[in-house]
Amino acid sequence: MRVELIKTYKSVHTWTGILAGLFLYIAFVAGALTMFKGPLNQWALQPETTLPSISVEKYDSLITEVLQAHPEAAKRMTVHLPLAGLQVAPVSWEIEDEVTHDHTLWYASFDGNGKLITQSFTVSAIGEFVDHLHRTGGIPGGEGHDAFGTYVLGVVAALYFIALVSGLIIFLPTWFKDLLVLRKGKNRKRYWLDFHNVLGITSLPFHLVIAFTAFVFAFHDPLYDALRVTAYGDSPMFTRPAPQEVKSFSELVPIAELETAIQEWESKFQMAEILYINLDTRSPRMRVGGIMHGEVVRGAEYAYVLGNPYLSEIPYSSFMPSNFNGYSGTVMSIFSLHFGSFGGNAVRWVYFVLGIMGALIFFTGNLLWIESRRKKRRAQGALPVQTTSSMVMARLTVGVGLGTILGIAASMLAVKWLPHAQVDIEFWQKTTYYTGFLFAVAWAFVRRPMAAARQLLVFCAAAIFLIPISSLIKGELLGAATQVWAVDFVALLIGVSLALLSVHLRKRQAKIEPDSVWSEVVESPVTESSIPTPLPNTHPQASS
Repeated sequence: MRVELIKTYKSVHTWTGILAGLFLYIAFVAGALTMFKGPLNQWALQPETTLPSISVEKYDSLITEVLQAHPEAAKRMTVHLPLAGLQVAPVSWEIEDEVTHDHTLWYASFDGNGKLITQSFTVSAIGEFVDHLHRTGGIPGGEGHDAFGTYVLGVVAALYFIALVSGLIIFLPTWFKDLLVLRKGKNRKRYWLDFHNVLGITSLPFHLVIAFTAFVFAFHDPLYDALRVTAYGDSPMFTRPAPQEVKSFSELVPIAELETAIQEWESKFQMAEILYINLDTRSPRMRVGGIMHGEVVRGAEYAYVLGNPYLSEIPYSSFMPSNFNGYSGTVMSIFSLHFGSFGGNAVRWVYFVLGIMGALIFFTGNLLWIESRRKKRRAQGALPVQTTSSMVMARLTVGVGLGTILGIAASMLAVKWLPHAQVDIEFWQKTTYYTGFLFAVAWAFVRRPMAAARQLLVFCAAAIFLIPISSLIKGELLGAATQVWAVDFVALLIGVSLALLSVHLRKRQAKIEPDSVWSEVVESPVTESSIPTPLPNTHPQASS
């Protein structure tokens, strides 16, 4: 391949990576954690914001009593069965204020005497917050599909795809020589390049899938709007069932009968939750979410069945694996490949590791860019004075990289210690994240990059160690579910890793060259008159 062409692709790879790298780092760290957002949510639950669980046989009675006592729940009510990922209460519903449009969540269950109890409170869904960071890169503004950061991440995903393809083209000429090679030595640029290449090549299919699916998700609504105008015109995109007579809540299909009907169709389907919509209208709907181990499914956790809650006959649904066709199979594959929801916990752990590897790819890419600037200045005979661009990139890499970790840890500590029933916990989990994140970025610009990295690693390790310590102090580990123990154990491992990394950086400090941005030697201003004139070489051995 021509050298000029390689240089062009290298330039494309470098600048697309630089422009997208910091946003993608946040997205990948948060994305790795969202593989276990169910356990994260369960870890954050507090006794005062949970209601008693009930046996499956009592669900039908509870649903009927809730709808009779609170008919407003008919608009949108969710039934959380024992297999649901988050066990707050058996039933919940949402009420929207017609004036302010604020949403209030209510929960219901039976007490020990079988009497209906209802309560309104806010549950800290820390897993959903981390997922929001994953989808927006932490960029504030808007919610859901309308979040500003979602569209920014969509553009970033396109740059990310270009960076992947151009990086692969650069690597092709030395494929066999450099494949999985990691050379240590004085040449730090070569080491970081090898590490960057190993991470990229070993996880390339995963990254291509994530880049493509992230773009599709970001522009999902605009793509559907364009399709509606260009392909469907006046015809509806989806066929809606014909209106029916308004029925009594007592005529809802019993849960056991509903599960039997679905399992006759999909034997692997295990019901976890039911979303009822508009039960008191002529167009009632339900969406049943269930676990299907080892299958390609529509959601991040569940496969879905859509139907009429008053009819036990389950209509044809392209959401189910047995009914996949070319189009629906492609759509389901996009969702499942992005969510890692096709192989149970084993695949989730693989995706977790790949997510961390992805974050390291962008981190090492920034280190390569910084090191390349130093090599270029050396070739030009420049003295060891850092350029502004190299210093800014080093500070941003440290601040954003460790700020993301510190912010998430601070958010988790806030939801663990603040009383959910007395404060706006959603506000505080956001506030503590951005406080930790911005503090780390500011600290990286106040201190020298390497000093800031070591100190922020200590801050991050301390904050993460407080996660399992908090559970221990609050006495929540005794009798806790396995997933709660797992969150604390993984936090402990991450904290130890960060502490060891801080120690390693301190030991390595003496070996850092003075013309590196990671050096802690403060340069004095350099002028032309301050450059020493080289003495003539008169030593006989040196001249020989």
